Amino acid sequence: MTTLTDQFVDIAKRSQGAVTTAAHSWAETVQAFTGNLTSGPTELPDAQAYIDTYFDFVANVLANQREIAHQWVTAARKATEVVTEQTSRATESFAAHGVQTADAVAESTAEATRVASQKAAPSTGRSIGN
Repeated sequence: MTTLTDQFVDIAKRSQGAVTTAAHSWAETVQAFTGNLTSGPTELPDAQAYIDTYFDFVANVLANQREIAHQWVTAARKATEVVTEQTSRATESFAAHGVQTADAVAESTAEATRVASQKAAPSTGRSIGN
């Protein structure tokens, strides 16, 4: 499970890095654009390139989220299998212990009845069942 946690942390860090890079890129673009406006007439930045960059970034984030979702589902399935297996073993163990306990109680009861029968027989002069 630690490996899956490490993978989640790694993916989160990569996503955070991609967001940080995009934010820096955007800030630099805005600064460059506003700097050019104050220094004189200039060309507008290529909007097509920024659209492509934005959607590439979004696609990367979505791919990372998909990977995280798949890893969570895999981890949840494995955890469910482990819990189911442990529950099954515990139930079997409990059932076996219950049968052993019931057998022991039955034997103890039979022994107690036999002993009581033997003790009662000499005092009344006859055995139980006659």
